[in-house]
Amino acid sequence: MELSGTLTISSDAKQAPAVLLMPGSGPTDRNGNQPGLQTNLLLDLSGSLVKNGYATLRFDKRPVARYQSVWPKTNPEISKFFSFENHLADAKAAYEFLKSRPEVNPERIYILGHSEGGLIANQIAPDLKPAGLILLGSPGRSMAEILRDQLMRSISAIQDESLKKTLTSDLDRALTQLTKEPVSPTDLHPGLQSLFSPTNADILHGYFTSDPIAKAKHYAGRVFIANGEMDVQISAISDAQPLHEAYGAKSHLEVIPNASHNFKSVTKPTDPGFAGPVHPKLITSLLDWLKVK
Repeated sequence: MELSGTLTISSDAKQAPAVLLMPGSGPTDRNGNQPGLQTNLLLDLSGSLVKNGYATLRFDKRPVARYQSVWPKTNPEISKFFSFENHLADAKAAYEFLKSRPEVNPERIYILGHSEGGLIANQIAPDLKPAGLILLGSPGRSMAEILRDQLMRSISAIQDESLKKTLTSDLDRALTQLTKEPVSPTDLHPGLQSLFSPTNADILHGYFTSDPIAKAKHYAGRVFIANGEMDVQISAISDAQPLHEAYGAKSHLEVIPNASHNFKSVTKPTDPGFAGPVHPKLITSLLDWLKVK
């Protein structure tokens, strides 16, 4: 399918270095936003990069509502359409489009991925061989493990022990099943059915079988890894540090103080961290890293 996006290049740019910006999970658009969640993370990062001489490409992922007219109608078709493989293919196509532009230096293209976008960047880098990777709040473990950690925080707070036991059992069963094959269990507790819907089966199977640590060992380029100190979705200790170790000497790790998953300043882990400017430490550290060729 044809995706819509924004290519931003300084008017006087000739053979400019460029950055492909990859959005996070869900129906996230080129700015880093989705219904009910406005961060402008990618829009703001693009602005900072362009001001410093970089071209940027941002695009609306296939789950964004603007493409609704071409979405399939049946559950199996929907699941295949939104599969992890198709998201990888979209990212590769965006990279090749950027590489083809005469204003862009094809030898200095970087891939920036936030959250799910970082997982995708990690997966495609060994094949595309970009000049560098920029992984922001990116998984360093199986997404099944990360998702379980996230959901168990809510499940553990339930007072009803019978309900807690049922939800934990059903969650583990769904994670195990979807790791084996792209088929969702049909008899889960109603509280889990929307997350593990048949329409999500293919993408969840792709998530759960992707190994970011293994992929890291097959990419030889430079890597910038950043995690928010207050990120409650992706852990600086359990995700960013193992990624840093897997990429080895070619990687640089920054833990941004008092920053959320979306790299906004927060005062405590319970702050949503959606609003406000991108944490200045992320911008300065990233730009300093990019200056090293």
